[in-house]
Amino acid sequence: MNKTWKRNMTVWMLSAALCVPASSFVSAAEPAPTAAAPVAAAYTLTDAIKAEIKSVLNENAGSETRIGVVVRLHNTSDRMRRVPDYELRMKTADGTSYTLRPSAANTTSIQSQEKVELSYLITVERTDNVALASLDWIEIDEFEYPQKEKTVLSIPVAGLQWTGEGAIPETALVKPWTEAFTLPVFSSSIEYTPVSLFYQNQPEGRVAFITLLAENKGKKKEAIPQLQIDGQADSGWFKGQKPIVPSDTLEPGAKQYVYFAISVDNEAELKRLVVLSPETFVHADKTTLDYTIGRTVIDLQDVDGKKHEVQKLQAYQPGSAIEFDPLSKLIRQGVEISLVELHMHGAEGDGYQTVVAKFKLRNKLESPIALPDFQAELRTADGFSYLGTRQSTVDQNLISNLGYVISYSFNVPSSEKGENLVMNLLDAKTAAPYYVPIASFQTKTQEQTNDDVMRFYPFNVKLADWTIAPLYNAGTYNYKMNMTLDISREDNIVVNQNFSKMKVELEDQLGRTLGSETLSFTGTKRLVSAKQSFTFSELYTDQIESGLVIKIYESIDTPLGEAKRLVKTLQQR
Repeated sequence: MNKTWKRNMTVWMLSAALCVPASSFVSAAEPAPTAAAPVAAAYTLTDAIKAEIKSVLNENAGSETRIGVVVRLHNTSDRMRRVPDYELRMKTADGTSYTLRPSAANTTSIQSQEKVELSYLITVERTDNVALASLDWIEIDEFEYPQKEKTVLSIPVAGLQWTGEGAIPETALVKPWTEAFTLPVFSSSIEYTPVSLFYQNQPEGRVAFITLLAENKGKKKEAIPQLQIDGQADSGWFKGQKPIVPSDTLEPGAKQYVYFAISVDNEAELKRLVVLSPETFVHADKTTLDYTIGRTVIDLQDVDGKKHEVQKLQAYQPGSAIEFDPLSKLIRQGVEISLVELHMHGAEGDGYQTVVAKFKLRNKLESPIALPDFQAELRTADGFSYLGTRQSTVDQNLISNLGYVISYSFNVPSSEKGENLVMNLLDAKTAAPYYVPIASFQTKTQEQTNDDVMRFYPFNVKLADWTIAPLYNAGTYNYKMNMTLDISREDNIVVNQNFSKMKVELEDQLGRTLGSETLSFTGTKRLVSAKQSFTFSELYTDQIESGLVIKIYESIDTPLGEAKRLVKTLQQR
């Protein structure tokens, strides 16, 4: 079953179910116990050829049953050998034997020291559950009458068979999320460790995105096998998509991530992940049958049916360097990124507010580098996640020894309090169109202080004095405001024209806005340390007001309009 999510979203959300924090990424993770699937045993078929079973299929497809096998033959001699002309039969527990048909793609010869894979399959009209017992190689003497048969090799297959979609392999193959595993049928040297599982929304619907770490613990180069991960939930079975594998091979000691995506229902909560490998059988008419074989099961619940606990995320100290996944290539060594501000802003609209995050990026290298194109996602305490919108214009390069400020805005419900938040920084390129988490930490929105300094990082603004007075001109009233400002700035921090602005609003005693003025920290008319004068014109009143209130905001433009944060309130006396 491969269902897609059909409901439109007004807010792009990612909902993380399992997440390994930045502090517990690969380099910091404790060694996990390793579970191994059964090793394929090698049997002597001839004096020069060894045989082993790779895959066994026993799938009931309604009115018929597919029985198939993939075997490996290894030529151990010093010259080419032909594939023995034996008949392959599958014997069931009730004594029935089925002669398997060879795939049209099977080779007929094996080079010296070469291993080849041969596929066999038959479809029988049986609706009952068939129990397979053994795979037999039969030598037939066609020149004798009656025909003579001899069993050359018989390999037991009980416990090796895969019964198709919805099946769970034997208990020995089921392992918890917290445990690393190997797949000896492919390689005993490559160890797989579950790293993260995120639910994220894509144009085609909701997707469970899984990251496994593959590490070659052997002494020779190993090929990464082609795998697939399906998901099982109470609502059904969900097929996985083609994995994203950055490299097909691993050198000794090397490690890399392998990414898997599963399209799931909107409300589906996966309980198990099933690791499979694809197989193909070619019929005589050249049509193909593709199927998968289950290799191991990753259980997302413990024996009591509870989700496996994942290490808690570390609380973040604002301004400190964020620790990124050391295997990520998106953030170069020598680039330091920190979250310097996280504030809740009101929005020009009903039903939502905006969280604005400011990140400082500093290039500690000796040469300019491209600006890292990371994405940010905010997860609230109730489990909902919101993808951030990056400010529209940012510098493309980071100059050496300079810091840059980049803002992200997150539209969240008006009921959000800003406590117990999780910030996820994501790589949108490596496994595009999916997002890969590269850093995660706990945080919360910052409280607004009521001291003398107004903070618009990297600017600190101190209001030394202010006055406001009415002006009368040609039958209309305006108000002139003077502010004496002392502005300081963090050293070597660069902002661009889309940086947030200071907005000053004039209100009457009833809280009605009479006028406003927006002041910039950049450009030729930017705010400086001096006396600033401006006029509130085109007022929404035609008379002189008393007891005026002046509110100073930090204002930032977002795709849904202006978002502003109150930083200071002044009362006319």
